[in-house]
Amino acid sequence: MTQDSFWELYWQVRLRDIEDLGKCEALLAASKLIRDLDAQGQPSRLLELGCGGGQIIGALVNAHSTLPEANASVGVDRSADMLARAKHACPALHLVQGDYTDPGVLNGLGEFRLVLLVNTLHEVFSANYLEELGQIDVPAGRAAVARAIAHAAGLLAPGGYLLIFDGLEPPGDSERPVTLQFLDSEAREEFRTFADEYHPFRIHARWLADSWQVELSQRDFARYIDKSIFIRKSLWQTERLESYQYFTEDDFRYELSALDLDILELRTLTVNDDRWRSRVSIQTPGIDFPDEHVLIIAARPGPVAAD
Repeated sequence: MTQDSFWELYWQVRLRDIEDLGKCEALLAASKLIRDLDAQGQPSRLLELGCGGGQIIGALVNAHSTLPEANASVGVDRSADMLARAKHACPALHLVQGDYTDPGVLNGLGEFRLVLLVNTLHEVFSANYLEELGQIDVPAGRAAVARAIAHAAGLLAPGGYLLIFDGLEPPGDSERPVTLQFLDSEAREEFRTFADEYHPFRIHARWLADSWQVELSQRDFARYIDKSIFIRKSLWQTERLESYQYFTEDDFRYELSALDLDILELRTLTVNDDRWRSRVSIQTPGIDFPDEHVLIIAARPGPVAAD
């Protein structure tokens, strides 16, 4: 078995429980970067901002624990309960409690070969909900995301990698109307739940005459698709409070370019397409199910620093 075949099999087994959440792609990409650094003789000190219970960085450190500096890796999260779970999952991790969007929390952590922002930037955006608006303050939220990316990039060692995995604002006319037809009553009721309970923005949906079809904007359609897998699950109580849509692909490119980072890979992906097509039919010509995730690997240019 080749090394690549070994790791493909390892992660296939290891990630079985989260294969429908998309984050598998982030783990696979990060593991490959760690192995590439090792092949170049470079230590693999990792940092995950918004690490939660250590699902990502814990899995990476546990898998690559024999590599130099893997055990000097750091996870940052503001939840003490989540950090306790991360410590249980990976005792080797150094954990810092605090809001990583506060530069003071990151002071003194040093530089890292790989900095991870996995499913966390949308939380930064969503934190800018204003009661008086009844929705997220979009300019403030987007500015907060840009600052968070800049803080993360500032922790990269020369030649280090920034990996971003998160939701994506679809390109094109966000207000273009889309007509959906629900293929069963459960899907129709789940949409009603979404429209009634989704918190970050008001969902404007117009039910058509037969009550099996609904018209909404392309942007609200993307919001529904991103959240549909969580409805009627325990995660819905938190997922309904967060928007995955805040940057388009072009927005990400602009922010990373402004930080003088080289984009090595940027791809969009979806993991639930078959489920959607079994429950909802798109009646509007020229509209398809959106890619729900973006995976970006960017590098800080310059020679790798000697250790």
